[in-house]
Amino acid sequence: MTDVGEIVLPGVRAAVSADVSREPLVIVAGGREPSPQWLREFLPGKEVWCADSGLVPCMKAGFTPSRLLGDGDSTPPDLWEQVASAGTTVVESFPADKDFTDLQLAFFRAAGEGQRTVIVSGCWGGRFDHLWSAVHSALWAAERRVRVLAFADHLEVLFLVHGGEKWQLDVTDERYSVLSLLPLGGECGGVFLEGTKWTLDDAELVPWQPFAVSNRLVEKEKPGISVRKGILGVYLGSGEKAG
Repeated sequence: MTDVGEIVLPGVRAAVSADVSREPLVIVAGGREPSPQWLREFLPGKEVWCADSGLVPCMKAGFTPSRLLGDGDSTPPDLWEQVASAGTTVVESFPADKDFTDLQLAFFRAAGEGQRTVIVSGCWGGRFDHLWSAVHSALWAAERRVRVLAFADHLEVLFLVHGGEKWQLDVTDERYSVLSLLPLGGECGGVFLEGTKWTLDDAELVPWQPFAVSNRLVEKEKPGISVRKGILGVYLGSGEKAG
C-alpha cells in the first residue's frame, strides 16, 4: 500500500491511502466521557471544539477548547460561564428547541470554515439513538466535504473507510481486541480484509446482513482493509460481553 497519510490515536495507528495529512479537528461531544489520561495523550497540538457537555471531560483533562457550541442544556452553567467569560474560547449558544443536534451544528460550522478532516470523541455510551444519529451525521457531513475519520475514546474506535481506499491498522492497546466491519449508509462492495482470524476477499457487505462482526485480531499482525465502493465502518473494541 502506498501510504499517503496516517491517523494516530492512543493505542492504534492507521496508515491510509488517502490525503489525511492535515491535522484533524477534534470535536468532543456529550456522550461517554473519554478518560482524562486518553485525552491528555491525544489532544496536545490539536484544535479542539466542544459540543455542549463535551466541555466537561476536556476541562477535567486540562484542555480549554477553542470553540464551544450548543444549547448548554447538559453542561453545568457555572462551567459554561467560566469558559465564556475567559474570552479565549469562541462561544456559540443555540436555543434548546432547534432542528439540529449540537454535534451536527459543529459539523456545519467545520464545513463553513473549510475544515476537511475531523475526529469525534465523547460519542460512545448512553443512548443508541444518539450514537446512531452521530454516525449518520458523519455521512451527512461528508456531503459538505467534512471528512470524519473516526469516532474514538479509550474503549472504542470506529474508523470510516471510504470507497477506493486502503487502510492498515497497527493496534498496540490490548483493550482493542475485536474488529468488526459495518457497512454504513448502504452497500459496500469489493471489501478485502487480511491480518485477522477471518479474512475477506472481494466481499459484499450490506447493512441488513451484518455477518462481518466480532472478528479477532491476530498477534503481531497489522490488519489490512480496503473497499471498492461505499463507506465502511471499521470498529475496534473489547471482546468482553456486556453485563
